[in-house]
Amino acid sequence: MFSVIIPLYNKRQFISRSIDSVLNQYFSDFEIIVVDDGSTDGGGEFVAAQYGSKVKLIYQDNQGVSVARNKGIQNAEFEYIAFLDADDMWHPYFLYWMHHVMEKFPEVKMLGSSYSNVALPEKFENPIISEIEDYFAQADYNTLFTSSSTVIHQGFFQYREGFKTHLTKGEDIDVWLRAFDWFKKAYYVRAPLVFYDLKASESLKCNPNLHQTIFCEIYNEDFIISDYFPSWQTFRDKYLMLNLFQYFDRKVNYPIAKKLLRQRNNPYTLSQLPYLLPFSFSRYILRNRRLKKLVLNYLKFCFRYIYK
Repeated sequence: MFSVIIPLYNKRQFISRSIDSVLNQYFSDFEIIVVDDGSTDGGGEFVAAQYGSKVKLIYQDNQGVSVARNKGIQNAEFEYIAFLDADDMWHPYFLYWMHHVMEKFPEVKMLGSSYSNVALPEKFENPIISEIEDYFAQADYNTLFTSSSTVIHQGFFQYREGFKTHLTKGEDIDVWLRAFDWFKKAYYVRAPLVFYDLKASESLKCNPNLHQTIFCEIYNEDFIISDYFPSWQTFRDKYLMLNLFQYFDRKVNYPIAKKLLRQRNNPYTLSQLPYLLPFSFSRYILRNRRLKKLVLNYLKFCFRYIYK
């Protein structure tokens, strides 16, 4: 039923928690595929010794998380691909509720759940299951799907590009956006079925060159292949304006960001204010924790209340 893909790179101290959370699922029709992306901390060897045949372990030279996930998908035996990061964990009922949604809505090809940054509750009684028919109309502030809470049918990866290997930030969101465009519908369990460990995550530590991010993808003409969702262009502009400012801490990103801002269709005038600052002032703000939080909260306020 489910092929669970876990990319592993130097997360030996967390990988048992992640794998055990899958092995302890109440729904047991799954396989676990761990792709060791050239770990230097012995993580792959630890998985082999600790779990043996319970886990399909694949080794590769260090090539990044996208290559690792794609390798896992290529070796998956089941119809539905479930993603889990090596430093996160599932609630024991995660796959149970994913399977429940699939039984209730047989047409489902993409589904997921909420997550929590704190301890997970023991059990859920009848969580709300939402049918999402226009994801782009609601995803600008909260993209909903994460790299540890998403299940996608194999069909998407058979006909569309998987995780893009040149992206180092937003490579997962890139897939969720394109997968929703492909399937046109998704289902979402509104219950925290995943523990997302912020402290263990390294993805929040630094911002790469903007050419390695999703922002330079979403304005490509062939990114969304249909005109089915009129909300797409609005989402794209809101998502850019809400998230781009934090990349102004690097001089190399400043001209790229300015070019991206010129491509949007909607002005969202009030949200432009932080983007009118000179680079030196923007970098100063982003290196001051309080000022950075103030500006990012201002942008959130704009799109949560003013441009809702």
